[in-house]
Amino acid sequence: MYNYYKIKYETILRRGLEMAVSVAFMQLSSCWGSYQSLFNNHLDILDVLRQLEIVYWPAVVDFKHKSLEEREDGSVAVGFLEGIARTKEDTANVKLMRKKCRIIVAFGACACYGSIPGLANLFDKDELIKRKFMETESITDKNPKEPTQHVPGIEEFIVNIKDIIDVDMFIPGCPPTSENIIAALYYLISLVGEGPSSLDRNKCVCDNCNLFKSGCLLDKGKLCYGPITAAGCELMCPNNGDVCFGCYKTTTNPGKKVKLLKQLLDDMEELDADSGTSLQHFLDLYLGVSNITCFYFRGDLLQRLAYEPDSFKVKEIETEKGPKLTLDVDITETQIINEIVGASLFLLKNDPNFKFSSKTVCSHCDRKVADKVPTELKRDYEGLPSMDTCFLEQGYICLGPVTQAGCGAICPNKANAPCLGCYGPPVGVKDQGLKFISALGSLCADRDVAEVTKAIKDPAGLFNRFTLADSVLGHKYHDKMEEEE
Repeated sequence: MYNYYKIKYETILRRGLEMAVSVAFMQLSSCWGSYQSLFNNHLDILDVLRQLEIVYWPAVVDFKHKSLEEREDGSVAVGFLEGIARTKEDTANVKLMRKKCRIIVAFGACACYGSIPGLANLFDKDELIKRKFMETESITDKNPKEPTQHVPGIEEFIVNIKDIIDVDMFIPGCPPTSENIIAALYYLISLVGEGPSSLDRNKCVCDNCNLFKSGCLLDKGKLCYGPITAAGCELMCPNNGDVCFGCYKTTTNPGKKVKLLKQLLDDMEELDADSGTSLQHFLDLYLGVSNITCFYFRGDLLQRLAYEPDSFKVKEIETEKGPKLTLDVDITETQIINEIVGASLFLLKNDPNFKFSSKTVCSHCDRKVADKVPTELKRDYEGLPSMDTCFLEQGYICLGPVTQAGCGAICPNKANAPCLGCYGPPVGVKDQGLKFISALGSLCADRDVAEVTKAIKDPAGLFNRFTLADSVLGHKYHDKMEEEE
């Protein structure tokens, strides 16, 4: 996927793209591991960094916090958030970045799910402070106490960033792989960039189409998206008898045959194989979707349609054949284009052939699998696992079945270590830990409960190591009974 977006990006550059995408990187409470993974791209990072206008990045670029505060709201194209909102200052910075940036990226397992620091939610804030500042074995002060000067206050518990602000993109991993990060950057640059120098949004593909007067594909009842696609494309697929799929994205001045395109869509009650393929290919290119399953971008309407179909509003519109339902989208300032995209998405939503893959680490694991039923349950330090057999079959807890793909199964394939789940659950799975407990219960149905309990000393830390703050457990609660009068 890295090479795909690198090639795509270089192709755009060769077409004359001249841009600098403004970005801000904010570090919250974290280990800086995700940024380190970015720098682990070494010289390859130079190709992408030269196309970025970095307006804020503590410890890397010497812009002061005040400079970010003074920027106009929404003036920064993309903002990256790494870490957790552990302190009051963290929470304030999360909200500040949302105000200043048009796209917010949760960067790394901490920002996506709370990660390992999220396990602190199993305790009260006072318990944590007491342990850290007063009871730790390395303390030498005779009267230890919590520092209060020149330090930010601590939140009661860790709240996920997505529960504080709206997050547009999630790049999981502890840390994300270097290739994943660069792929995301290439994608975002291609998405928010100004486009090729030949691009003319005031015109559409139809304006230069040799088939417009004679032989038009739309006149023949074939879906062609030239009337709503910006002009400037040098390939001009319709001139060669092929459909325009909208590579140059939206025009501000739709062509004269835009109503014919809309009518063709309005007349469709369901999709045949050719129309379904055509619509999905069109939306892929026209909306600039990611096609990368290692991160989730809510602005990618096809991903959102697959993973959160009910998040779209359904509305009724009038057509020549009467009222019809469509999805309410607002991607441009041109109503008829919004209606065409909404109609396309509505048709795909009900199409049984429309699928968006959400694979797990197991799909990329090289180990042989028979039935995953453990021979016996083992702790990590017991014995030495073989390199060719599924960890679960050998008795080692591996969260690969409930962890979304994207890392390349590095730990099982290269480190001979079980997957710990740092990429979080596949999209659609609410709680990674509960999903695995359910699976393990099925695999160990014939085993004695005491045997299973003995092998699992820390259920929360094992099954929700990276996702506890985002799980149904959330944080420690206290039941309070009303006093009787």
